[in-house]
Amino acid sequence: MSIFPACKDPSLTALRSKGYNVVQLPRADLRPTQLLVEKSKRLQRLGELLSVFDAAADGPPAPPVSADRPGPNIAGTQSADLDVDLGLSVLRGIVSALGGSTLGMDAAFARAATVQFEFSSTLENNSELALIDRFLAASQVNPHARAVMEMLEQDQVYVVTSTLKAQRINVAAKDSNKRSLGLDLPVIQDAIGANVKIAAATTGSSTVSFEGAQPLVFGFQAVRRIFDRGRYRTMRLVDAGGVVAEAVRPDGAAHGEPPCWLDVEAMLLDR
Repeated sequence: MSIFPACKDPSLTALRSKGYNVVQLPRADLRPTQLLVEKSKRLQRLGELLSVFDAAADGPPAPPVSADRPGPNIAGTQSADLDVDLGLSVLRGIVSALGGSTLGMDAAFARAATVQFEFSSTLENNSELALIDRFLAASQVNPHARAVMEMLEQDQVYVVTSTLKAQRINVAAKDSNKRSLGLDLPVIQDAIGANVKIAAATTGSSTVSFEGAQPLVFGFQAVRRIFDRGRYRTMRLVDAGGVVAEAVRPDGAAHGEPPCWLDVEAMLLDR
């Protein structure tokens, strides 16, 4: 059962319908075959597959990650309205990840009460489950990875199998009467710098698109590894929508009440 039973964010529902979980503060450095570990019901980054597992000399190599390919169509599905302070906290993290500056950006949202986010032109990367399974069955845990072995024995280790990312993120703002606000594009562009391009999402739209040189991952799939007496036994899929996020600002400080659509680390809700 979710610890956020009232959370009905359409962005969560949209990704769940596509078989994905949400990375609620999008980031550039999450990719398939990376390891995550569950600690206090959070999934935290552990390392790379080959930093923990040694491939057998006569066994299969580490599974490859696919090239970018068009992802599922989720355009038109926005996040829930976030309070502007919370929304700007998310936006600062996104702009920073895209390579822009956040100094002075808040001034463009001075009249906003809430902020929404939307992803478009998604790209997907994955690593085949069958190849991950074969690699794990033949490989050995590095003998120096003692703490990791304990985590494996407690079935706390996950591997990312697929990610969704987008290079363009659309942002819309509303005033206190829930009316769409036009945003001053030149002010925003001057604030964030030339590394991130901004434009009206569509002609005549009040939604602004932020586009950087590097796509940000906002959805992922993962499997949990089952170990017994030092040996890999099987894997279990993480249900789509089985993870949600807690509120952590990009500066590392926690927000008081977790919103439906914000986080750095995924929180496991259902086992």
